[in-house]
Amino acid sequence: MRFASALLIAGLLAAPIAAQPARAPARAAVADWSTRLALTPQGGILLGNPNAPVKLVEFGSLTCPHCRAFHSEGLPVIKGRWLAAGQVSYEYRSFSLNGIDLMAGLLLQCQAAPQAWAFVNRVYARQDELVSPFMTIPEAERARIQGLASDAQGPAMAVAGKLPEFAAAAGLPRARYDACIAAKPAMERLLAIRADAVQNHQLQGTPSFLINGRMQTDVFDWAALEPLIDAAIKAAPQRK
Repeated sequence: MRFASALLIAGLLAAPIAAQPARAPARAAVADWSTRLALTPQGGILLGNPNAPVKLVEFGSLTCPHCRAFHSEGLPVIKGRWLAAGQVSYEYRSFSLNGIDLMAGLLLQCQAAPQAWAFVNRVYARQDELVSPFMTIPEAERARIQGLASDAQGPAMAVAGKLPEFAAAAGLPRARYDACIAAKPAMERLLAIRADAVQNHQLQGTPSFLINGRMQTDVFDWAALEPLIDAAIKAAPQRK
């Protein structure tokens, strides 16, 4: 497992009192689930009602422009239309397409749910700021990093790509950053997310979506996903 993980990292580079006149019973307050955040055992970040009849999971890459588009176009609609009312829950699982995803994903795994989700939001709002420094790493520096031990290449490339500076601007100090990058359980969760998506759900690209545990084939954007969620809502047992 350790050898396989190292190879992948190298390759790849969140009571009554007294009788009173009868009154009409007060209505219970309707919960707004849109502000509920929690980490999941699978390494994801869950928004909304964990017992929602429709459970939506996104496998998203932090460097993927299509994931950024869904985050800005589809997710606000899901939150306002279904998630707030508790009909749909949404879970974000960080899928590693490349080394940037892998290293940035580690910063999600070591934070509490509100901070991890804030980091996801910041990445998609400033995706170019995350990606561009990695694209301008000099070839000589890339060659030097490739000569390092496989488990040292990712952290070194992250430094060269100014990931510590991006994290600091997001409120993650360097000492905390270093601990996140070095956390082996976090790395194992990210690799497990990737393996589950590819091996068990036959992921073909990002973003990809599960609805109640079933991968939605050839669905990579909000236009394709929206009618499927609507259909799942209509098919779900209605609560009385």
